[in-house]
Amino acid sequence: MSNTPSILIIGAGASGIAAATKLLKNGISNFKILEAEDRIGGRVYSTQFGGSMVDIGGQWVHGEKGNIVYEMVKDLNLLSPSINDYEDNTFYLSNGTQIDKELGDQLYDIYNEVHESGKSAEDMHQPYGDYFIKRFNDIINESYKDDISILKLAKYFEDWCHKMSTCNESSKTWYDLSVQGSVAGFIRSEGNQQLNWRNKGYRTILDVLMEKTPDPTKTLPVEDKILLNKEVNKIVWDGNTSNENKPKVYCSDGSLYTADHILITTSVGVLKKFHKSWFVPELPWYKVNCIEHISLGVVNKILIKFPTKWWPDGTKGFNLLWTEKDSLNLRNELPASGPIDEHGKSWLEDVFGFYIIDSQVNTLLGWVVGKMAAEVEYMSDKDVMDICMFVLRKFLGKIYDICDADEILRSKWSSNPHFCGSYVYKSIDQEKHNATAEDLARPIIAKSYNKPTLFFAGEATSTDHFSTVHGAIETGFREGDRLVDLLQES
Repeated sequence: MSNTPSILIIGAGASGIAAATKLLKNGISNFKILEAEDRIGGRVYSTQFGGSMVDIGGQWVHGEKGNIVYEMVKDLNLLSPSINDYEDNTFYLSNGTQIDKELGDQLYDIYNEVHESGKSAEDMHQPYGDYFIKRFNDIINESYKDDISILKLAKYFEDWCHKMSTCNESSKTWYDLSVQGSVAGFIRSEGNQQLNWRNKGYRTILDVLMEKTPDPTKTLPVEDKILLNKEVNKIVWDGNTSNENKPKVYCSDGSLYTADHILITTSVGVLKKFHKSWFVPELPWYKVNCIEHISLGVVNKILIKFPTKWWPDGTKGFNLLWTEKDSLNLRNELPASGPIDEHGKSWLEDVFGFYIIDSQVNTLLGWVVGKMAAEVEYMSDKDVMDICMFVLRKFLGKIYDICDADEILRSKWSSNPHFCGSYVYKSIDQEKHNATAEDLARPIIAKSYNKPTLFFAGEATSTDHFSTVHGAIETGFREGDRLVDLLQES
């Protein structure tokens, strides 16, 4: 209806599309979605690589019970358990040897024990790194106090745990993480943590949301509402007093859109970078506090495809442990290796493993984490591929005959101004400034209109499921419901 209040949704990622489906299902169609990229999905990004579909962003459905993604698709025969298993516990040293599988299992069990036990009151408000190292070494020293070789190996494994933690949480180091946020703050959905989308990619969930799957004849017209390549550069959300002068959204291409309500679903990284220049007037202090202190990190993927599979059937991946000697000798061995940190440590030491992916049998997935993950984005594909081949041959060349890779695909979440990072984590800084997901999600009432004008969704606004696609979708549904209730009341 022409007198129905209008809505603009900023961002066609999982949360924006989820909100749009809520509106349409409740008879509200007077809205548009402005998407800065030339595609939908946001940090859900499935694309062709090596003849099959791979995921540059979200990859697995993490858990079943309490996971809205799983609930939506559990009866549609779309998911399978992943062959990629980070608990395979097969570890390789940088000197080219493989450690005993039983010992690897024992060390990994200790890692899990330490992580899961950090829920006591005295543990809550300290850096996760400090907590983990003390608890881990207490157990190691008690269990292996008479075995010097295992104690030495355990230090290498501790370093791997650091990298795994920064991958899970997207932080630069585990000293940035709070124990409360890392262990107790995130509610993990029970069930299989690595359910894959077979050869279709995580973008399948977008089709499920829009009801293109399983029955295309029932498709919701969400895509008819999406305008691509619409990069926002200003949002005038308060200060106009007449009905003709509604809140305005300006885009970089010169286009202008008006609406009664604006739902912002961008990453908090985009808000960090642009909130001072975007919003007129500036946002309330509590909102700025959340934007500036909710932490968004960088984790990137490196997908390397080989002409033939050189690893044996049943392989799940290769966990990599750097020895102290090899780490110290690395600069002499490979002097031009790209970004280094303030201690002279190379970024390639933070590539903690390469893993098999479900949809592409000849491809390995490596993770770039830590302090230099963002800087690696500016390296050339050739340099990154060459260095990854160096790492693989250093760790595995004595065991396997490794052929040259022929294709590479990488994510670059930090340098893309439409994302400015990967996903959020709970940090010490966030706790210190009392920056909460609840406050980030709280709608803002424009005084000129005396009604809620700005709404916020996205994984950063999720209290319990931040950093996940299912968390993002939950927040889109939440704000969709909020808008529906508001419009029905009015």
